[in-house]
Amino acid sequence: MVSSGFRDLLLKLGLPEGRLHVLEGKGRIEEDTFEGIRYVRFRDSAKGFRRGTVVFEDGTVVSGFPHIKRVVQLENGVKRIFKGRPFYVEEKVDGYNVRVVKVKGRVLALTRGGFVCPFTTERILDFVNEGFFKDYPNLVLVGEMAGPESPYLVEGPPYVEEDIEFFLFDIQEKGTGRSLPAGERYRLAEEYGIPQVEVFGLYDRSRIEELYDLIERLSREGREGIVMKTPDMRKVAKYVTPYANINDIKIGSHIFFDLPHGYFMGRISRLAFYIAERKIRGEEFDEYTKALGEALLKPLVESIEEVSQGHEVEESFTVRVKNISTAHKMVGHFERLGVKIHIEDIEDLKNGYWRVTFKRVYPDARREIRELWNGLAFVD
Repeated sequence: MVSSGFRDLLLKLGLPEGRLHVLEGKGRIEEDTFEGIRYVRFRDSAKGFRRGTVVFEDGTVVSGFPHIKRVVQLENGVKRIFKGRPFYVEEKVDGYNVRVVKVKGRVLALTRGGFVCPFTTERILDFVNEGFFKDYPNLVLVGEMAGPESPYLVEGPPYVEEDIEFFLFDIQEKGTGRSLPAGERYRLAEEYGIPQVEVFGLYDRSRIEELYDLIERLSREGREGIVMKTPDMRKVAKYVTPYANINDIKIGSHIFFDLPHGYFMGRISRLAFYIAERKIRGEEFDEYTKALGEALLKPLVESIEEVSQGHEVEESFTVRVKNISTAHKMVGHFERLGVKIHIEDIEDLKNGYWRVTFKRVYPDARREIRELWNGLAFVD
């Protein structure tokens, strides 16, 4: 349920009353607070409100970020989506999505799910010029937080060697969620010194071989992939590298029983489409099969062995914060997400930051492995 004040605000913004009742009844709209700033977040889409949309008590609406369509056959995908139109190619950075907005005098960072993230909110002004929001109060910065010291991911792009960084890839209007043209975003990012994803240039379907070369280079460098965008941002599609598909499987296999099988099947099929499209044979094909098999089996076997010896299935994360209280706020944030974590260590770096190490535990995965190890019989 949401309070009467938010109910009136949402109806005023155009949310049908019947749809509001359905969302409330299913728990798909939730009211929350961050340091005295109240907001509601949409866990489902509704008329005019994407999933992940956040509405603040002052009436500010930050639209949920749309899921970008994926292509798995690059040449035909480019022909079908962009036809003869040119498109920019940018790096798809391996991180977590954030929307950055100024509300009631505070610069806040929102996760894809619509939470105000305590960690990202504390760190975001290390990377973003607050003057941008003074000059453009009606705009939202959308980007990727990425690096080895992330609270959500165990890895980051290879060129971020420590801590975490912000990479802008979109600027949107409050309320409508409309994206600024790519060229305008590039200009504003440069003007305000906002770091952005690498832009590889303007391509069209006649340059498909160059696009293949780019994908292969990014894969060798251990990078995630590309996003292709028409200058007006109306057509957008993503494509990931073979490296990213195999690496995702390696990371996910450690917590195999905590992930849907679709996680693995999607990545295996993307890799298969790449191999078929590029007509990879012989020794190179054998290298892919070996890498895929090892990525899938080795971490899973290690998890089974750990549980059989009485240990947990867990992952270790490290982040840098300015205030120790932020680390404790992150624990509360994860608890609301239904994630079990505990802080292992807090170290004063003597430079205005604290390094916090915490572990995420996967009790369901441990329980399933333990039951199977102990001889559980089941019907499949």
